[in-house]
Amino acid sequence: MSYILGIDQGGTKTYAAIMGSDGNILSARRTVGCYFREKDIGLDKAADIIFAAADEAMRDAGISTDDIGVVVAGITGIDFEGDDDMVGAVLAKRYTNKTLIVSNDCEIAYFGGSVKPVGAVLCAGTGINSAFFAPDGRTFVMGDYLKSDLQGGGAISQRAIEAVFDADLGALPETGLTKLFLSLSNETRVPDLLKRYMTDEDFSRQIISLVPQIVACAEDGDEVTLNLLSSFSDELVARFIAAMDKMDMRESNCDIVLTGGVFEGAENCLTAMIIERLSQCAENANIIKAAFAPVAGACVRGHIRNNGQYDEPFVRNLTESARKNGLLR
Repeated sequence: MSYILGIDQGGTKTYAAIMGSDGNILSARRTVGCYFREKDIGLDKAADIIFAAADEAMRDAGISTDDIGVVVAGITGIDFEGDDDMVGAVLAKRYTNKTLIVSNDCEIAYFGGSVKPVGAVLCAGTGINSAFFAPDGRTFVMGDYLKSDLQGGGAISQRAIEAVFDADLGALPETGLTKLFLSLSNETRVPDLLKRYMTDEDFSRQIISLVPQIVACAEDGDEVTLNLLSSFSDELVARFIAAMDKMDMRESNCDIVLTGGVFEGAENCLTAMIIERLSQCAENANIIKAAFAPVAGACVRGHIRNNGQYDEPFVRNLTESARKNGLLR
């Protein structure tokens, strides 16, 4: 049996998984993340982290590099034309004579929910990204087109703390968000919270941890938070639909896959808002939440590239083995 090596490298973690042609994921390994564009990192260091995770996954699976037929790597930072070839050239030094597919990590996330050739994925976690697979074979990654105030949980938490300051100023009604942020900061007054936010970089990064509570605040009926999430959803979906139009996909009978921390777990009001707006704007699309982690999606992409069947026995094996390896969403 020829095996597939799936790789998912993000800024916080790197995953490697081994899958057989029957859909069974034999092993999955997680290690530190890496962003090859950061100063003092570069491609060689990022590749070394990938190789280490992949070697451990192969040892766990009881196979060697010679047994690998396809390598699919989703790498954060592959954002511009030619980036895939640049990263692929480094990976090819280790994985010679293999089918090698290299792309932005958002692309492999699509295959964690769909194998349709035409479709799109919205990945929403700390940041946000989308990938689009057009009817004519074009692929588009939206990432850096999105403004900072739309970048996932980070943007939501920033909008929320700014709403606290607006409420204290009198520009917005009182909001339950004030209590949330004061509690996180251990401050008792909004002016002290403002000073902390403006002068303490560690604290300004910590506020993203409040995203679940921010969403819960909206679900409790807080008017300011509901309006904040509604505005975020409107602006995000408007740009997502613009990209669908750019790729001539608006009328396509395609899948839109939702994945990432924002969409995980029980459906919340933010997820419901985004789904509602997408459904209104892309009436022919099937909106689904990803069933598998992106590294499993990488393996599935390799299987499809190998002309493998995505049939009931394959999906059953994939689901059972993904659950065992903690890759089920």
